[in-house]
Amino acid sequence: GCQSISAPMLLGRDAEPWARRGGLFGELQALLPVGNSCDLFYHPPPLFPSSQVYLLRPLLPLDKVGAAALKLPQVLQAQLSHAPPLPGRLLGSFLSLSPEYTFVLEDEDGPCGYAAGALHAEGFLQQRDSSWLPAIRHKYPPELGTGGAALGQEAVLFFHAEPLAVPQPVLRRFPSLVQLGTAPRVLDVGASRSLALCLLSALRANGSRGVFCQVSDTDRQQLSFYSKLG
Repeated sequence: GCQSISAPMLLGRDAEPWARRGGLFGELQALLPVGNSCDLFYHPPPLFPSSQVYLLRPLLPLDKVGAAALKLPQVLQAQLSHAPPLPGRLLGSFLSLSPEYTFVLEDEDGPCGYAAGALHAEGFLQQRDSSWLPAIRHKYPPELGTGGAALGQEAVLFFHAEPLAVPQPVLRRFPSLVQLGTAPRVLDVGASRSLALCLLSALRANGSRGVFCQVSDTDRQQLSFYSKLG
């Protein structure tokens, strides 16, 4: 049942040390990367009943045949003639530098969401800026974005803009970086929450004690997406 259950508590003094109130549910809850998982477990009924089934899986080697080969959300599938594809723009650094923390959400029509993370964000960002970005900038010089479609210009200029530095207090308190997204057809918030839990659990299992994400204050779609996740 998806009821509000407090954090797992040990039973009486005579109980076995592994015994927790709630049985297997309590054991699993103790492994989750959140202090109070009630909000994540509580999924309100959908507005429209659906029999849609989702598959949540890690990134496979076949997915990495170039960033454009990862057919993720529809908004990421744009292929531009002389500009880097949007999957490369949004996920390229994660696919190259942190593929072990990348997960894919699929429905009957194929991949429809992704979750990507970097366990040690500070080292990840340094490596991105020192090696990955220069290689991408060499591959896609700024003149490729001139005279093309607005989306193509935006994609090229994205790589040539200096990334914003993350303040050290943020990195000390939240040492891991995450990024998530789903296609517009994914209306079930529960699927997005499961995607987030999968990534957060993987990071926590390897020692992370906090995560942060970078979102533009003008990107209402992403702000709404993360707000729904809580």
